[in-house]
Amino acid sequence: MPDWGVIVIKTILKTKSIITGMDKEIINNGSILIEDNLIKKIFRKEKELKKYTLDNEVQIIDYTDNYILSGLIDCHTHLSIIPGKGNQIEQLKRSAPENILRSIPNLYKNLDSGVTTLRVMGEENYIDLKIKEAINRGDLIAPRILGSGIGIVSVNGHGAANTTCDGKSEIVKQIRENFYRGADQIKLFVTGGISTPDSTLNLASYSKKEVKTAVEEAKRAGSYIAAHVHGGKGMDICIENNVRTLEHAAYINSEQLKEVINKNLWIIGTFSILFHKYGIEKSDFTNNKIKDKVLEARKFIKENFQKVLESGVNFAVGTDSMHGLIKEEIKFVHELGLDKYSALKTATSNAARACKIEHKLGTIEVGKIADLLVLKDNPLEDLNNLDSIRAVFKDGIKIRG
Repeated sequence: MPDWGVIVIKTILKTKSIITGMDKEIINNGSILIEDNLIKKIFRKEKELKKYTLDNEVQIIDYTDNYILSGLIDCHTHLSIIPGKGNQIEQLKRSAPENILRSIPNLYKNLDSGVTTLRVMGEENYIDLKIKEAINRGDLIAPRILGSGIGIVSVNGHGAANTTCDGKSEIVKQIRENFYRGADQIKLFVTGGISTPDSTLNLASYSKKEVKTAVEEAKRAGSYIAAHVHGGKGMDICIENNVRTLEHAAYINSEQLKEVINKNLWIIGTFSILFHKYGIEKSDFTNNKIKDKVLEARKFIKENFQKVLESGVNFAVGTDSMHGLIKEEIKFVHELGLDKYSALKTATSNAARACKIEHKLGTIEVGKIADLLVLKDNPLEDLNNLDSIRAVFKDGIKIRG
């Protein structure tokens, strides 16, 4: 009897080298079998591959001159913000239709840089969740979205745009609304920000009780809090309340770092927005207060984060809206002391763990979703080779190249 079911397409990618993301494993001359959207098998020897192709009908794509690694994950971004245009909070305040339209080119820039997953750290009007729905429906070819919905921020806090929350009841209601609309995690703004002129990076705009409330409410929904926090009292409150991912953490000190390690929390580094010429400095350096903050932070971060990375703390990177520049984040942590393979892991396997998606993404291994980046040149020889993109696969489908 003929099988009138769905035809399953099997694709084999032949490679020069597979950078798996597990430990420092590299599989030379290996091949990857993709079935549906998953990695079904990895062939380490040519004779295994030949035997399989004799017995199965498959499509073979020849990348035998190329290197394959897992699709990159940006752990911290916003879809509608372009830092070089200045005044990021005012950008967030724009209408939903305008910011959705502004987000689409940014999505493409990220995809073209090899990013297949974006963890979005707060947007007004739930536009990240609406865009996520469009991507999931197939209306838009773009990286998958891990959305936060509207950021939780006090009326006097850094990040306050159109929506603010003060006190337990407002915080709980907004978190529940975010999850109702499809949020994956919650973004909480705790300390001031570098791009907010009169805010401090060490104090907290939320109390211990308010932060605890947010953590408990996210946990109740099976999720977690990602907190904008730079240092000082704000960092102490976040660590004490087991905030899972500490975003930026520019001024974290040695005692706080020890506690982060003891509690198995995460630091998410975001560097290009501070160091790249198209970051904050492009427009906001006209404000001397912001300029002074950036220059001070640059000096401190270079020394401080060498110690952070040497500590072995859970660590991953994000671009903080520097769309298409994930390579700069990876290069920066390499310059601070990580070897090239470990630097790559900050945007692959480590990033997947930070985002709690390591069971699906972040490494090339059987059973994972086939998000893959094909490079002409070896990134382990030169991280600039991350620009030599030949193809990008998401969910087993080639969507670039």
